[in-house]
Amino acid sequence: MAEKILIVDDDLDTLRLVGLMLQRQGYQIVAASNGPQALVLAEREKPHLILLDIMMPEMDGYEVARRIRANPATDTIPIIMFTAKGQVEDKVMGYEAGADDYITKPTQPRELFAKIRAILARTQKAASGPASEVSTPQERGLLIGMVGVKGGVGTTTATFNLGLALHQNSQKEVIVAEYSPGIGTIGVELGYKAADGLDRLLERNEFEITSLEIENHLIQFAAGIRLLLASSKPLARLKTASATHYQQITQFLGGMAKFILLDLGASLSPLFQPIYPKCSVIFLLVEPSLVGLSQFHALREALIHRGVHQSRIHALAYNRVRSDIMLTRSQIQERLGIELFGMVTPAPELAHYALLNNRPMYLLQPESITARQFDEVALKILALA
Repeated sequence: MAEKILIVDDDLDTLRLVGLMLQRQGYQIVAASNGPQALVLAEREKPHLILLDIMMPEMDGYEVARRIRANPATDTIPIIMFTAKGQVEDKVMGYEAGADDYITKPTQPRELFAKIRAILARTQKAASGPASEVSTPQERGLLIGMVGVKGGVGTTTATFNLGLALHQNSQKEVIVAEYSPGIGTIGVELGYKAADGLDRLLERNEFEITSLEIENHLIQFAAGIRLLLASSKPLARLKTASATHYQQITQFLGGMAKFILLDLGASLSPLFQPIYPKCSVIFLLVEPSLVGLSQFHALREALIHRGVHQSRIHALAYNRVRSDIMLTRSQIQERLGIELFGMVTPAPELAHYALLNNRPMYLLQPESITARQFDEVALKILALA
């Protein structure tokens, strides 16, 4: 699991710049813009290291460091003072307050990275000594990306029902997350009045998103099943978000459940560019029709070009509307040139009654052919895990 670094600075430009640099180095970032917020996040998030500015309103960095050292829950977290105050007296005060190291702004990124790596290495070595108990790293969940080869293939419905099948067949924690604000449908189909957790997270500064913040916006649908839902309000599509927002959310979700299913919408999005290579499995949902299949290879090649290994990309045939011209499984595989991971055949009546009853198809008729088909896909995923 990536080491978590808490950055504390009242300059939002510094927070964003340093956060992005460290994130590109593979670290997980949490940010605070003032001292009181830093103390709360230090205790809740348990970062591996704190990068702390000195000159802040309300509470300066010296006081923050002293309080962190005085709290048994945070007293062992390494602290690097990162500040423009470079006099000897300032450095002495920093060390006396509890800092492990001191860097003067501006600094070369290589120096910052080197000091962070050195302190984290010393901390890890000390923690693994014979006199200390070694804590078990938090297990990362299996990240499953769901992408429609075109709009309207039912990506969200397939994602939700597959999540239910995974929980049923594994009895493990599952999170289903919609990643497209303004076109969320799960909340509408379930009859929820408030279903905009994703939207609220995207309104925050990228590095202010924490695991606790995400937990607060997850909806408990059933035992073992939690949902991160997107609003269905069209205006939500106009709100700006960055790839870093989604990268932060995905990073934290990965430690919250055994299986995390991401509804990544149709085709590819630059916002999800950092996410595709992180997925253990990506399902490309295709309609069993000539038009649907024609788009599969182009999308598959685009994902490979963006760093996704071809062994992680699978075809899932999903059709919601009965059609006399629907291709058979063997015909689909012949045209794709690969074996289908799974196939869900049309069940329009079941889908209709599921919507009327505010229940997903998998739970409304658990003995149906549709439910068994989702079970088959889930069991194959479990064999991969």
